[in-house]
Amino acid sequence: REKNNLNMKKLRIATIGIGRFGIYHLHAFKQLEKTCNVELVAASDSDHSKRILVNNTFDIPIYEDYTEMIAKEELDAVSVATQDHLHKDIVINALDNNLHVLVEKPLDTSSEGSLEMVKLADEKKLLLQVDLHKRYDPFHIEIKQLIDRQKIGKILYGYCHMEDQIVVPKDWFNTWVHNTSPAWFLGSNFIDLICWLMDSKVKKVYANGHKEKLVELGLDTYDSLHYMLTFENDAVITFDNSWILPENFSAIVNQGFRLIGTEGIVEADSHNRGTTSCISSEQGIRNHNSAFMHSGSTVNGSNIYEGYGIKSIQHFVENVLHLSSGVELEELTGLYPSGEEAHEVTKVIELIHQSAETGELINVETEKDYVQ
Repeated sequence: REKNNLNMKKLRIATIGIGRFGIYHLHAFKQLEKTCNVELVAASDSDHSKRILVNNTFDIPIYEDYTEMIAKEELDAVSVATQDHLHKDIVINALDNNLHVLVEKPLDTSSEGSLEMVKLADEKKLLLQVDLHKRYDPFHIEIKQLIDRQKIGKILYGYCHMEDQIVVPKDWFNTWVHNTSPAWFLGSNFIDLICWLMDSKVKKVYANGHKEKLVELGLDTYDSLHYMLTFENDAVITFDNSWILPENFSAIVNQGFRLIGTEGIVEADSHNRGTTSCISSEQGIRNHNSAFMHSGSTVNGSNIYEGYGIKSIQHFVENVLHLSSGVELEELTGLYPSGEEAHEVTKVIELIHQSAETGELINVETEKDYVQ
């Protein structure tokens, strides 16, 4: 049926957590004000220095307490970009207040918590979207199309790696790194990506890990986690996640994957996309992933941010606008990274840690029903 967009009130949105990724959310929403019926009205963060920084950049009220922001501002939706282990209570509060939610990956660091969010969103018929931005990378979309057209045949095995410089756990996340791991922060990206590419869930998990370098620095978390996942389509994919690469490595993140099927092979080097620099004022050679995010300009000279890192956030707004115009939530099924899919990733990562500790091969249990 035809949807009516006339005389719609503006979608009012706010961001909770305005650190490294929260800033991306603010830029994404602010840019959409010029092209969509949306308004970025507020943000919140418990960190005073972050509130000052955002207050000097965006002309919006900045709250210390997100519950106060939700109570005072007449919102339609929020995005959540806080520390990994803090997502649950915030998302539950937003859903309880009948707000659509975009949340950074991982959805939660416990499957019990992620399932609670999924059930509540389903009960209230609210959009729960997760910022699993690897799906929006044009390189990956092209590979998805090849797989869907059966060009690769039946996928048999593959390999994924995503590794960060040590600056990430040591400097960026040192106050809360004990509450997360390279599998939560990095692995969630590629586990979801491979599930999406193959349209298949994980059925078996086997993992091991190392705790050495970061523990010596007083940081209680894994240096690396290595795991083999068997999927329901019988493909066996191995994954390496670490965040102890040297600080002079050529990029913050080293990442890529390959999948081998009965009729072909596909590979994606998401680290070295062909843009390299070596500058006197910087240490060593640098590789640049401008596809994730880069600045550009409009025809009138205004600065904008572009790339799949922005597109994945803006897609949430587009979905909420569709819902506001009369589209039913069920009509969007399969068109965005959902809470249900992110919950499956959370279950797998929980078992990765369990397997790394016990050395056991673990079967992934399937939920009979998301709604009690």
